[in-house]
Amino acid sequence: MRMKRSLQLIPGFEERAGIYHVVARTVWKTFLFEEREKDMLRSVLRSYEAFCGVRVMTFCLMSNHFHVLVEVPPKEDAALLLDEPDEVFLERLSHIYDEGFVEELRVNLSKARADGVKGDRQGLSNDEGVTSGELAEVYVRGIKQRYTRRMCDLSEFMKSVKQRFTQWFNKEHGKKGTLWESRFKSELVESGYAAQTVAAYIDLNPLRAGMVGDPKDYRWCGYGEAMAGQREAQLGLLAVMQGVERVVPNVELLGLLSERWVEVMDDYRLVLAVDGVEADLDAVPVQGERRSARFKKRKGFSREDAERIVAEGGKLSRAEMLRCRVRYFSDGAVLGSRGFVDAFFRHLKGRAREGAGYEGQYERRESGARRMRQLDREIELFSMRDLG
Repeated sequence: MRMKRSLQLIPGFEERAGIYHVVARTVWKTFLFEEREKDMLRSVLRSYEAFCGVRVMTFCLMSNHFHVLVEVPPKEDAALLLDEPDEVFLERLSHIYDEGFVEELRVNLSKARADGVKGDRQGLSNDEGVTSGELAEVYVRGIKQRYTRRMCDLSEFMKSVKQRFTQWFNKEHGKKGTLWESRFKSELVESGYAAQTVAAYIDLNPLRAGMVGDPKDYRWCGYGEAMAGQREAQLGLLAVMQGVERVVPNVELLGLLSERWVEVMDDYRLVLAVDGVEADLDAVPVQGERRSARFKKRKGFSREDAERIVAEGGKLSRAEMLRCRVRYFSDGAVLGSRGFVDAFFRHLKGRAREGAGYEGQYERRESGARRMRQLDREIELFSMRDLG
């Protein structure tokens, strides 16, 4: 019997963060997701992560389902946002609402407060003696609560992600109706060893499916993103390896935290190597284990590769690290010395002033070269894009 969703929440979820492994499958388990769909689903996932405050620790997007390991903050964190400045609240909304909607809401909040101040100056109050300013604040909090109730909530996070992606998918493909098999499935996961094991299971999915020879080469999983320099992905796996209580989820500190990711990325690769070794079908089966289950998990790192990774302490060669960093580059990316990249940047900035189609992309930047981190400190290699 399936457990009620409310019973799966961590005890005291109002005051405590909880980690959950979540799985959602397409209807009839149909293979619907190609590269473009996976790119969009990843974008939606990150947008609602920023809006809801739910941290994506790692994820994997497959052709007919996806896995996410998330840390859900205490529910009381959403209530704290009511007391933050309006700009902080509106910044959260900007991740999923367009500029016009956010600006209109900003005007309404400012007008409500201005009317309250005006009423106070006139000495207005209701029969209970509540001033206009106090009534205005109640009104403002009521507006904000329409949105904060959706924050720090696993069900709201998953419902929003699935609905937004379904709307996009149906519009793009001229479809109607549901895209998903059922409600998502979730399980509560303990921080530490259990979270590391589940994270490795998620990131090993494309390897187990035979889609890649190494999960670092799969664009649509947390480990692949982290190795490519995506800071939110690095922060998520850093929390997996060091425990959520030791990682501050502050976007302003992502640069510093990505340096800490370098300290643990070798350890996480060791976890992947040990957990991801291919199954030996000639071995004596575990009592009660079905052969079909063993067949599904047979693919993975060869024993030789796994032993090599362990012997190397999980470290990647310079060439492997560079390939991880550059494989997401699109046409127009520049890689080289600081002088080389800056020279090309000045060229593009001049083209932007001439109206050659680069408006907004480079005109606001004053410098072009971005040092590629995660490489040896002796290597002075720069790119046009900040890759973490």
